[in-house]
Amino acid sequence: MEGADIPTVHISLPERVYSELKRIASDMGIQLTDLIKMFIKMGLNGNIVSPQGNGQVTTPLISKLERDIAYLKGRIYVIDNVLRDLQLRIEEIERRLEEIESPDILLNMRKYGEGRLNKP
Repeated sequence: MEGADIPTVHISLPERVYSELKRIASDMGIQLTDLIKMFIKMGLNGNIVSPQGNGQVTTPLISKLERDIAYLKGRIYVIDNVLRDLQLRIEEIERRLEEIESPDILLNMRKYGEGRLNKP
């Protein structure tokens, strides 16, 4: 933007507010000025729903993402349990297969008509 003057706004903030904004900007990997611009745009667009007790600002997008994360954590928990159950079943099948393939067991089954294969 050559030749165009960009308006500048100077604000005074309490040290605690400044420190908190700086920490949030650092956590997000952006500069403090960009964070302040983002908050201003969100406020102008009506995207700021309510400040929470912990000093964070909630937007509809953040709320949706938090719900999605909670849902995904639940799905991961269910899938993890299913995978553990499948792993136990596979181990049981492998154990049975080793029994079946064992020459001693096959010999005893043929000789005496006993063993796992003859049981329901």
